[in-house]
Amino acid sequence: MSTVAAETIREETEVLAFDLWDTLLDREAVLVPALGELLSEHGSDYDPEVLLRRYLAMHFRDSMIDSLIPGPHTPFKEVSRRALSYRLAQLGLDVPDEDVRWVIRQWKTLEPYPDVDAALDRLSDEYELVGLSNGDPDMLEAVRPNFETDLDGIVSVADAGAYKPHRASYDLCCERFDVAPHEVLFVTAHTFDLVGAKAIGMRGAFLNRHENPYGGWIHRPDITVPDTDALADVLTA
Repeated sequence: MSTVAAETIREETEVLAFDLWDTLLDREAVLVPALGELLSEHGSDYDPEVLLRRYLAMHFRDSMIDSLIPGPHTPFKEVSRRALSYRLAQLGLDVPDEDVRWVIRQWKTLEPYPDVDAALDRLSDEYELVGLSNGDPDMLEAVRPNFETDLDGIVSVADAGAYKPHRASYDLCCERFDVAPHEVLFVTAHTFDLVGAKAIGMRGAFLNRHENPYGGWIHRPDITVPDTDALADVLTA
């Protein structure tokens, strides 16, 4: 599937919709030490970086299940609590629920990557800046002040009732900011939610912080950059 030229994106884009976790906010810097502390307190020398990857994979799987089955939307914090509890149980650790919840609360303390604040400042002169996240509303409001440049809005999938890449949250973003899908450039470090954005007609920027392959999806990124500074270079040229 063909992609759209950067010049056209600059001309037509009104809203930059950013994924937050791991795209703008550095979760590893907070969650790896938190998991390391948890493991140490419970007598385990298991690698916290490996645990984080396995915990996030379980969280992702369970959030996708939640979006597919009938019933109310399960909050991010609850999906996350279940996922981490499961992985700890697999390690044979008997960890009290309050200790698990302490780790989950650390999501509210995430800080932007070093490149983010200056880039958002550059971009804010020309575009509306929006966070479009799988996080719960209270989580997103907690991290919002951590940005030096104010975001123009936050869209939580909780208000749409389904996790990305379900189309509901992308449609809600367009509705709230009164734009057509092609007037939104969705920016993410993850393939799965960029595929969702492209599938409903948004433009997409793959912010490839971790030098991962994008994969073989027909829905391709229109822009691929290593960080937000490079994104600002493309969009403010």
